Amino acid sequence: MAATAVQAQPLLTQQLDGNGQLKWKDISSAFVQATSYTIEWAPRVGGTQTVWTPFSVIPATNTSYTVDVPMFYRLRADVKGHFPKLKLATFSDAHYFARSLLIKDGPAFQGYLAGDRKLLLQSEAILDQIITEVNQAQPQIVLVPGDLTKDGELICHQAMTNKLQQLKAAGAKVFVIPGNHDLNNPHAVSYDDATATPVPSVTPAQFATLYAGFGYGDALARDPNSLSYVAEPVPGLWILAMDATHSERNTNGTPFIGGYFDAPRLNWITNQLAAARSQGKYVLGLMHHGILEHYAGQKMVFSEYVLDDYQVVSQLFASYGMKVVFTGHYHAQDVVKASFNQGSLYDIETGSVVTYPCPYRLLTLETNGTLAITSHPITTINYDLGGIPFPTYASNYLHAGLIDLATYMLMSPPYNLPLPTAQFLAPAMAEAFQSHYQGDEGTRTISPQAQGTIAYLRSLGDPMSLMMANTLISLFTDPPPADNNLTINLIGE
Repeated sequence: MAATAVQAQPLLTQQLDGNGQLKWKDISSAFVQATSYTIEWAPRVGGTQTVWTPFSVIPATNTSYTVDVPMFYRLRADVKGHFPKLKLATFSDAHYFARSLLIKDGPAFQGYLAGDRKLLLQSEAILDQIITEVNQAQPQIVLVPGDLTKDGELICHQAMTNKLQQLKAAGAKVFVIPGNHDLNNPHAVSYDDATATPVPSVTPAQFATLYAGFGYGDALARDPNSLSYVAEPVPGLWILAMDATHSERNTNGTPFIGGYFDAPRLNWITNQLAAARSQGKYVLGLMHHGILEHYAGQKMVFSEYVLDDYQVVSQLFASYGMKVVFTGHYHAQDVVKASFNQGSLYDIETGSVVTYPCPYRLLTLETNGTLAITSHPITTINYDLGGIPFPTYASNYLHAGLIDLATYMLMSPPYNLPLPTAQFLAPAMAEAFQSHYQGDEGTRTISPQAQGTIAYLRSLGDPMSLMMANTLISLFTDPPPADNNLTINLIGE
């Protein structure tokens, strides 16, 4: 059966002749500007289920070749991109909480905080300080990778757009993507002592309308199957915002935390990456969920925080030349790098605004392809903390919450530990998580107590104890590169 070249706009593609082979003479003059050509294949072609995968790369200097091709293929011209010089900023997981939703503090609100330790009461003051500091840095682009609100409350989204407008007023172009908290969330409630009362949340369509001024209204293309979009804020640079959330699975009063790209979404994303390659555009990715593991075993222990099929998707993205994806979700300040035959991919995860150390990042992109990143924790806010410095208050608040959460988790399935054992192990877990949240874990000494806990777990020898020991070790271990301040070379990685 003869091979078939499939048209795929807006890529530079054409119908090719030949019986299962591609020859140089088959390529038209439309491809003269390319630096190389990539043959992509699909097991089948039809509708939104088609996902193209790179098959082989042909150098533009090779004018005398014949290559076998799959049954269904398309040809992509790869045009060398040019990096614009610009400043960027990013902050994540603001979880903005409108104080009008707290009618009276009591068991309902405190119960929520016990299960999800965030500085919600201080969220507005923290966000105000971040906006002030980011505006002082004068970035041209600000990226916000999701969880804009506590739980998708309409009133919180409306307030959040007003906050982001302050960044636009200072001259920045702001791009957002939803997180798992932001849409159709059954936890959108007001609190009155012991009572939690549902309040309006937002649908995906409402989200796109509310944030029209923050990516959606300026999109070059929108995915009809999700809230993904692509925009070109400056010539030569595309922001590819990728929606991996699935609010349609928020059923039985429980929001869905995990993230994945089904075939239609992945097809749309890879088509944008291919189009960028063929037009010489450089792409920065933006999504909520991690696209790589940030410590060994993360997907096994906390599966909802890393994209499903992340190994396949990250390698696929790298094959299209994507180097950097900005993420959030796990509330940790962490950068990881994966290397593949086709290139490298960085997952730049930024910690949460409402979780110590409450950081944001500033970035400078140079025309030579270097991306310099600096991290900045918030050190002061306009909020009465009883005279306690904000970093101390935020650190103590997180540590106390992690102790309680770790104790509860260890007493729950699959661990089912008795209270005394859970209380013995909880401090080491809290220390490990807090160290990971700050990033650059290797710069801090592990306490003797935590080292003793790890040794004790290893001595028990059973699979569950060994798994817990290995998780603690992974959280304390920080593989390269650095997490807070680093420079990435986007050319030749």
